[in-house]
Amino acid sequence: MRKYLMMKYKFTYTLFLLFFFSCVDKDKSVYSSYNNPKIIYSGYKWWNYDIISVDIFGNDLSHLTRNSWTDTEPIASPNGRQLIFASDRDGNREIYSLDIAYVGGYYNWKTENLKNLTNDPYFDGDFSFSPDGKKIMYLKYFPENDNYDIYLMDNDGSNKKNISNTLWYEKKPIFSPDGSNIIYQSWKYNNAEIFFTHLIEGNQENISKSNGDDLIFFGNPFTPDGQQIIFSSNRDGNSEIYIMSLSGENQKNLTNNETWDSEPQFSILGDKIIFSSNRDGNSEIYKMDLDGTNVVNLTSNQARDWNPKVYPDNMKIIFMSDRDGNWEIYSMDMNGANQINLSNNPRTDFSFSFLPLPN
Repeated sequence: MRKYLMMKYKFTYTLFLLFFFSCVDKDKSVYSSYNNPKIIYSGYKWWNYDIISVDIFGNDLSHLTRNSWTDTEPIASPNGRQLIFASDRDGNREIYSLDIAYVGGYYNWKTENLKNLTNDPYFDGDFSFSPDGKKIMYLKYFPENDNYDIYLMDNDGSNKKNISNTLWYEKKPIFSPDGSNIIYQSWKYNNAEIFFTHLIEGNQENISKSNGDDLIFFGNPFTPDGQQIIFSSNRDGNSEIYIMSLSGENQKNLTNNETWDSEPQFSILGDKIIFSSNRDGNSEIYKMDLDGTNVVNLTSNQARDWNPKVYPDNMKIIFMSDRDGNWEIYSMDMNGANQINLSNNPRTDFSFSFLPLPN
């Protein structure tokens, strides 16, 4: 009887495994929903920096890459099925792609089809997906003439095209919400200016036009309708936060104080601005209205807090802090409550981004 039960158990378990893996492999585009919103970041857990995921409460930590090379700056596609990241596994910094699917269980993620998308001898960085996920924009550095250019390619690495192609530095290219144009920083006039390019027309227009350094930051520099841009500038003697229309008109200093204000981001709804400032003696995360009023210190502690980004549900802010003795990734509510250490690791964790909201 015992032998019969053991044989029955093994047969049932084998059928379960066959069923499970057939469901996972049958359609490689299957994307199972995870329970809680997730952040992906580069963390040093064992012998090097890997790509790690954790949920918005600091739980359910798991590796998406696990190897002896340095993997950083993970970005998920809008549908959550493709991951791109930087790695030095081929001897220089390249952009790689992985197909990912959430399957739960011990490992949480299934990853396959690792591919070097750039596959060149140059430094590749500042990469992002287009809003529809079909294109990837990135930066390439040419050491022979000390130049950075902006490139566009399909999400499989094909059809690479230089879309800036100038003699000057271009950095931090960012897609507009509808993907029809980009903004980026250029050093054409010996200081950083914000430029606009329509991806079909190919025009390159300086829209900030000041004597200072005008800087944009990855995250949400556009209002949801794509008609306004938030940026920082030192044109008035120190770093301040400015807002302007997409044409460069109606530029306004929103912070206007004697200390530095930087890293501005719009909320997902476009009704608030999140930024970092040292106006209280150290770097903190702040929130204000679009006209610069109702400024609130959200972090309010003696450590350094910086690099704020609004999570896509518009309910959380993710940021970096060294309050535990090293740089960690934290989350908090939009009003500054419930500050949680998400990475919770004795080594530095950095370069975070977001997986799409769960289905």
